[in-house]
Order: sequence, then C-alpha cells, then structure tokens
Amino acid sequence: MAYMSAEVNNGPSEGPSLRRVLWNRPFALLWLSQLVSNSGDYVFDVAIVWLVLRATSSPFYVGLVLAASLLPGVLVGPIAGVFIDKLNRRSLMLASNAFQAAVSFGIALLYVAGLLPMWALLILIFTLNAGAQFIRPTVTAVIPALVKRTDLPAANGLISMSSSLNQFAGYGLGGLAVLLFGPTLPIYYDAATFAFAFAMVSLIAPGRLATPSQDSQPEDDSFLGRFKEGLRYIASSRLLLEILVLALVVNFFGAGVGALFGPYASLAIHGDAFVFGALSAASALGLLVGSVTVAKVNMRNHVGHVLFGGIVAIGIVTMVMGAFTFLSVALAMSALLGFFEGLVNLPLQVLIQARVPGNLLGRVATSLGAMVTAATPVSSAISGGVASSLSVAEVFVIYGGLIIVATGVSALFFKDLRRTGY
Repeated sequence: MAYMSAEVNNGPSEGPSLRRVLWNRPFALLWLSQLVSNSGDYVFDVAIVWLVLRATSSPFYVGLVLAASLLPGVLVGPIAGVFIDKLNRRSLMLASNAFQAAVSFGIALLYVAGLLPMWALLILIFTLNAGAQFIRPTVTAVIPALVKRTDLPAANGLISMSSSLNQFAGYGLGGLAVLLFGPTLPIYYDAATFAFAFAMVSLIAPGRLATPSQDSQPEDDSFLGRFKEGLRYIASSRLLLEILVLALVVNFFGAGVGALFGPYASLAIHGDAFVFGALSAASALGLLVGSVTVAKVNMRNHVGHVLFGGIVAIGIVTMVMGAFTFLSVALAMSALLGFFEGLVNLPLQVLIQARVPGNLLGRVATSLGAMVTAATPVSSAISGGVASSLSVAEVFVIYGGLIIVATGVSALFFKDLRRTGY
C-alpha cells in the first residue's frame, strides 16, 4: 500500500476560509446535520441526568450512566473504524442516524410506559452511544474529501464552533425544558434531531461521501486484517506514536482535572450548581473563541509549536485555578482552558486528517481515540482519591505542573511532532 508522504510544503499558501466551506454544498449539508443533531445530544444529557436523579436520588447511578456513555468510545470505536473505511460512508451515516433516532425514541416510550428499569436504561445508553461511534469518526473521515486541504481548519473549526454553541445553550435550555415539560419531550427532541440529520445527509450525492479507493487490495481483507492494518499504520508512523504518547500523558492529568470540576466549584470556591454551570459555560465560550481562531488563522506550518505552546498554557491555567480560588479568577481561567483546548485539539485533528490516507482515516482516528480515552476512567478514579487526601485546589496545582513538565520533556524528544505541519 502506498501511504501519503509526510513532507510538508512550507511555501506560501492561502489561508482557511469559513465563507468558502459554507458555500460548499455537501459540507454545508453535513455541517447542518451535525449542528442540529449535536443540539439534541446536550438536551438529552440534561434530561437523562434529571431522569436518573428523580428515579434514584443517587449520584452513583448518574456516574453509571456517564460510564455507559463513555465505554463505547473505547470498546466500539476501533471496531467502527474498520467499517468506516470499508463501507460507503454516506450509507453508514444514514443507518447510524436512523438507529440513534430509534433508540432515543424507544427510551422516551419506555419511560412514559413505566418500563425503564435502571439496567435497561444503562443498556440503551450504551447502545445509543455505540451508534454514535459510527457518526463522529465518519464525519472526521469525510471532511478531507469535501474541502480543500487549506480549508480543513475552517471546516473542523466550524463544526467545533457549532458544538461549543450547542453546549453553551443546550445545558441551559435543556434544563429549562426539563423543568417545564419533564424529561420526555427533550428525549423526543433528540430523536427528531437524528431524523433531521438523516434528511440532510440523504441530500448529499453518494459519490461525495464514498470511501477513497486503495492503491492496491490489502493482503488480508477480513475484518481482523483491516483492523490490524490500521494499527500497523499507527505503529509505523513516528509522528502518530509521538502524538499518542503525548496525548496519553496530558489527557491522564487533564481528565483528572475535568473529573474534579464539580468538586472544585463546590469545595474550592464554595459555589453551588449554578456556579458549576457558569464554569462549564465559560469553558464552552472559550472553546468557541479557540475554534474561531483556528478556523481563521493560517497555522499549517506551525502546528507543532501551537500544540506544545497550547498544552503548556493549559498547565499554567490549571495551576492558577488551584492557586487562586476566587469565582472571578475561576471563570476567567475556565474560559482560557476552553480556548487553549480548541487551540490544541483542532489543529491536531486537522493534522491527522491531512497526514493519514483517506482509506485508513476511520481506523486510525478511532484506534487513536480509544487508546487515549482508555486512561480517562483510571485518571478520574485516581484524582478523586488524591483529592480526598489533599484538596481539590492542590490537585489542580499539582496536575497543572505535571502537564507542563510532561509537555516540556516531550518537546525535547519529539522532534517530528515539534516540527510538524500539514
């Protein structure tokens, strides 16, 4: 198999254009499908948490629901990647949206009928998010086929901006909708958004979302053979291995900080649920600004420097949050965390899209995601234990410092990543 060259053109190039990608009809339809579908996801999250709390009054069961929603990324994601690179991606998105619409609708119907015990809800939440594993990576995989390489930051930034806006508004509006109408109507809305996404994707010409052809037929065309091919590509790429190691270490401490965001709002700055919501909204607003920055600024030849600089900034901001536990500081730092998260994650996503061959992109993206996500539950458990011995604020200072140290060491040894671009 012939793989894409890792060479980067360092010559002058035109910058990304939001206007250009929005005038691209296939991408605009894909973006609309994600914009509406994503809005339903956040409203659904609020409705399910409230449903579980009303039924059990137990944070433990809320945690189980969160675990059920995260596990598919680790267990199903890599499997989905094989199908994303083998089947027609348009057909796969249509089937996945229809499947998720049916599951969401089923959850609402069972709840209204009083036939939704906790074990059944956990299975359905896992099933719903298993279906999502065939949508999100597919969107990532098809974007390079819909827009020019120079517009990859704008296209990914636009989708990230939409997600940030939905997150900012969805939690508040979702809470209001649950308060006024109960959890059933918001869950029906989520099902309707999947139906809308199905309609938008169906308007895209089949050929625009087809899986790119391979230069040669793989030696082993079985499921396992294709899965191993994706892993071999990761193992053969020094750049991807450097990304994997850095992401594992940084995400370990970052996930620990994220797991303590609620306790930080309560114990460190002595706030209530509204304060926690305000911190989450500030982070979403920062992510929106970061997404706009990536979408409009041409940084294709400086991706490595942006990545390392952004991660160091995340470490510094985390330390400041732990050192100065005032609401005003916490809100400002939450916004900065979101901003630098966008400044780091979006160029990294664009880099993977630009460097990995299209016919391997589904497998590589999902396998990398699963490897990185696997550390998240462990980190959450450990950070909770550490915070019980120390304080939440002290954990923020320690983890922020460790992020800075890990990034500095990586910058010294990971030359390919430091110098990379697309």
